[in-house]
Amino acid sequence: MKKQLVIISFVLLSTSFAQTTDFKAAGFRASRILQSYPNNQFPNADYWTNVGNSIASKFQDFSPAGIWIISLYIDNGNTQFNFPSNGLSISHVSFISSDQNEQYLSKFDEEGIKVWLQVEPGAASVDTLIHIALSRYGYHQCIVGFGVDVEWLDAQSYNGGRKVTNAEAERWEKKVKSFDSTYTLFLKHYSQSWMPATYRGNILFVDDSQDFNFSSNPFNAMVSEFKSWGQSFSKNKVAFQFGYKADEVWWSKLNDPVKTIGDKLIQSVINCAGLFWVDFTINKIFPVTEVENDTSTPLVFKLEQNYPNPFNPTTTIKFTLPNVETSYMTSLRIYNILGKEIITLINKELSAGTYDVEFSTTSEGSNLPSGIYYYRLQAGHFIQTREMLLLK
Repeated sequence: MKKQLVIISFVLLSTSFAQTTDFKAAGFRASRILQSYPNNQFPNADYWTNVGNSIASKFQDFSPAGIWIISLYIDNGNTQFNFPSNGLSISHVSFISSDQNEQYLSKFDEEGIKVWLQVEPGAASVDTLIHIALSRYGYHQCIVGFGVDVEWLDAQSYNGGRKVTNAEAERWEKKVKSFDSTYTLFLKHYSQSWMPATYRGNILFVDDSQDFNFSSNPFNAMVSEFKSWGQSFSKNKVAFQFGYKADEVWWSKLNDPVKTIGDKLIQSVINCAGLFWVDFTINKIFPVTEVENDTSTPLVFKLEQNYPNPFNPTTTIKFTLPNVETSYMTSLRIYNILGKEIITLINKELSAGTYDVEFSTTSEGSNLPSGIYYYRLQAGHFIQTREMLLLK
């Protein structure tokens, strides 16, 4: 592994970089269904960060992300949040005594992993669940939206959940966007008919169909199902959850199931904007012990938080290029809060390894004002942007 120090001073440039919230995401779905993990132990934040980065690095222009389940359906219309009530008493909602999300979301803030918070609502008011979740966690930079698992909507009365009405979908989306206009509501089910009949808004429609073993070619059957889903919601972005145990008999035979399935979906579904491997089998693709214990060589792309931060006038940006390819065409650029590029720190071929890049805000008498700046790493298909603060 290489470790290099690159010292570059500030030079004013004029290229602009357009910030956008309309991104494509690839990563994991995580829940506290502990049977999915070795010894029934939920993996730590580093594990999920590594998995998110590893999956996203397989697909060009996809950012690392996760679907983070914060409430699980219990029974009789009741759902349980995995954090304390703080004195709240809400019909069909229970809580636990400790917060199981905060340390993970803070890590995702630092590492640039984007997250949708998902609930299994049961008979609880979805509007209320949105309010509770985003009021508690909406300050985290990693949060990009809120998801409803429709399979559990009024599951006490409806097999497969209750179908979402147009009015509900519109109201829920407005509620989510009232916290942040860039947030996205997603609705998930395996059947198109459970989605709102005509209301579309900017909803992300998620298909989690599984068990394609009825077909002589189950992979093609999956692609056909997901392609139909994409066509039905052609004016919106769509996403897919896959990797279920019911399909392991065929996907386990693929050399790289995540990439093979993902590449085919990107090719076949033009509005595909999300690829998520589910928690039930994620340990078989990314073994928890292997990811946590084997740190001798870099396995995934990683752009770390600059240090110190806040800084004045100098800070160090550290990043890692995985030992997957021999080299990567790599660029590291700094932007101001308006998205204007102010300096290119690196723009050349780099080999796998860990790099420390020193950034100084002063050069030849030039000075940057205090404020928020962004640094953006692009290496091969991997792209990640992080925020830093200059404080004078």
